[in-house]
Amino acid sequence: MEFTKLYDGALVLEGGGMRGSYTAGVLDFLIDIDLYFKNCYAVSAGACNCCNYLSKQKGRSYNININYAHDRRYAGLHSYITTGNYFNKEFTLQELPNRILPYDYIEYQRTKSNFYAVATNIRTGEAEYLKVENMKKDMDYIWASSSLPLISKSVKIGDEEYLDGGVTDSIPVAKALEDGNSKIVVILTRDVNYRKEPNKLLPMMKFVYRKYPKLVHAVAKRHVNYNKTLRQLRKMEKAGNVFVIRPSEEITVGRLETDSEKLKALYEQGYRDAKNSYEAMKKYLNL
Repeated sequence: MEFTKLYDGALVLEGGGMRGSYTAGVLDFLIDIDLYFKNCYAVSAGACNCCNYLSKQKGRSYNININYAHDRRYAGLHSYITTGNYFNKEFTLQELPNRILPYDYIEYQRTKSNFYAVATNIRTGEAEYLKVENMKKDMDYIWASSSLPLISKSVKIGDEEYLDGGVTDSIPVAKALEDGNSKIVVILTRDVNYRKEPNKLLPMMKFVYRKYPKLVHAVAKRHVNYNKTLRQLRKMEKAGNVFVIRPSEEITVGRLETDSEKLKALYEQGYRDAKNSYEAMKKYLNL
C-alpha cells in the first residue's frame, strides 16, 4: 500500500537518547492520521524513531523503549564492557529487527519520502546528511547518527568514521531550509524553557578524542550552536515559517533512562501533545 498523504515539506526530528520516547508518541499520532513528509531529517534517537514511522509500524518504537530499555541484551554496562557500545549493536540491528520485533523492510522501500540521518564526521567535525535509500544496506547510517560519544565506538562508513549527529547539528532545520523546503514541522525533545549548558565531560572528550581536534571543537561549541538554533526556531515560529511540536511539560527522563513507567508516560505525552497541536498544524500546512 502506498502512502496516501505525502506532504511536500519537511519533518525534522531532534535526538535525545531515551527522551526519544516523546518523539515516538508524536510519530505514532502522525501514523494514525496518515501524514507523511517528502523529506525527513533526523538525528540520533530521532533517526531510530523515523525508521519505524516510515515503515508505518505504529508502536514499534514504544515497544522497544518500554520492553527493552532495562534488558542487558539491548543496553547497559554489560554491553559497554563486552562490545564497547552502551547499546548493543548486534542485538539492536540483528536480533530485534529480524527476529524479535520484525522490521517491515518492504514497507520502507515503498516510501516516497527522502530520509536523511544526521551523523558527525569525527575527522572534519562537520555534520553529514546520509540518505537512507535501503534500510538493510544503510542501517549503519542510523547507527552512526545514534552513536553517542564516550559510550559508543565510532562507525566506519567508506573511508570516514562517524559519531552522533547531535554533536554538530542537533536540530537540522537549516539543512531543511537549504534544501528548499518551505513548510517544516520540527519535533523537539525539550520544553520551551530549556537551554543547553556547556558539556561537563569536555575534559574527558579532549583526552579520548585527542586525535580528532575538530570533533573536540564541535563538542565544545555544541551548546552555543544548539541555543542559537533554538533562538532561530522561536523567531521562525513566531513568523509562521515553521511549526514546532515540543514537550508541553518539562522532561525529567534522562538520556539513558531505563524506568519503563517514565518512558511510557513520556510516550503518552508526545502523542497527546501532537493530538492537541493537530488543528494548528493543519492550518500551518494548509491541509
